[in-house]
Amino acid sequence: MVSPRQKESIVRSNAIADFELHSLGWKSFQDLCATILRQVLGQTIQQFFDSNDGGRDGAFRGVWQRQDKERFRGNFTIQCKFTAKRDKQLGVGDLRDELKKAERLGTNGLANTYILMTNAKLTGTTDEKLRQKFCSLHGIEYFDVFGHEWISSAIRESSRLRMLVPRIYGLGDLSQILDERAYGQATEILSSLGSDLEKFVITDAHRKSVKALVEHGFVLLLGEPASGKSTIAAALAVAAIDEWRCSTLKIRSADEFARHWNPHEPKQLFWIDDAFGATQLDRTTATEWNHVFPHMRAALRKGARVIFTSRDYIFRSAQLFLKESAFPLLTKSQVIIQVEQLTKPEREQILYNHIKLGRQTAKYRSKIKQLLPMVAAHSNFKPEIARRLSDPLFTKNLFITEQGISKFVAHPLEHLGAHFLVGGGEHIREE
Repeated sequence: MVSPRQKESIVRSNAIADFELHSLGWKSFQDLCATILRQVLGQTIQQFFDSNDGGRDGAFRGVWQRQDKERFRGNFTIQCKFTAKRDKQLGVGDLRDELKKAERLGTNGLANTYILMTNAKLTGTTDEKLRQKFCSLHGIEYFDVFGHEWISSAIRESSRLRMLVPRIYGLGDLSQILDERAYGQATEILSSLGSDLEKFVITDAHRKSVKALVEHGFVLLLGEPASGKSTIAAALAVAAIDEWRCSTLKIRSADEFARHWNPHEPKQLFWIDDAFGATQLDRTTATEWNHVFPHMRAALRKGARVIFTSRDYIFRSAQLFLKESAFPLLTKSQVIIQVEQLTKPEREQILYNHIKLGRQTAKYRSKIKQLLPMVAAHSNFKPEIARRLSDPLFTKNLFITEQGISKFVAHPLEHLGAHFLVGGGEHIREE
């Protein structure tokens, strides 16, 4: 593991971009910690637990071979300590509960190695005191702690980590990470996302999309209207600028791809929303891609990246006219965003982020809070429902009762129709 002095040396030796980790929220911070363990420290944890975690946010058993070749054996416990205070400095007194739980875990043989990760600031003196405290507990053979400075350093040094946790792009000064051209392009995309980035929740669809783009250079995002395709595509576009220094082009057709692809500029990313039609199949648009697929294969071999999005029902119709044998990645590298397969924690976090960061009053948030579990569990739940519940323009006539909320989720278009009559020209944004 890394010693306290080595940690401080690493942090001092880099002009670290200071990331606003306190704005993440505890669940998003847990997701970040899990990704750091996997991507930077070289270990995939088996599970993150809910509020009844017994003192463990994550755990695994076996051999941990760090990327720097250090090896540790036994039962491992990972605990995340989140604070919403910007400049909070961690003290030993802040960990009284964790120490009690760690003592029980160590006695039960569940924490041969205990890892603490926190977004609070950590001094070398506190680091040493914490090591003494935790390592004096029965059963704990090794302890390590990673604070705000170390986590910020890890974020700055790993573009792949940033790619996997796109909310990071909204937490710091991108000019400290990207060159001038890349910074300009990334800023434009982030501006188009608005507040969607800070509400972004890492889902299985996002992880699969990253994997497809990394392994194949191409990803086709499929899903219902308003399932989050464009948000994931935008996050991937920013990540591609960061990871590969791509020049990003958002185009609309096969003809534009043929005109803009430059074989002498291999680092290009092409982002095509609604590749086969916006609300219904455009047969001409679909068949035109057949003529361009050979060029696209050549572009991918040269290092280009391509992101397609399409509504699922439109793609199914387009398959009748597409020569998939000419471009097998259409099936091999597609990611289907199935909203009904979002996990319970993913649904709850999407809803929580939208309500917390939306434009509703404190009174509204307080009143609807007890009904949010019902919304997240509803069969018709999708990210767009969360967005509408967080925007007062959509909830002027909403009765915040179990029946009223259930009707809003089950029949959002009916409620929208009533709003048109009352509120005038309301704009619906679909992804």
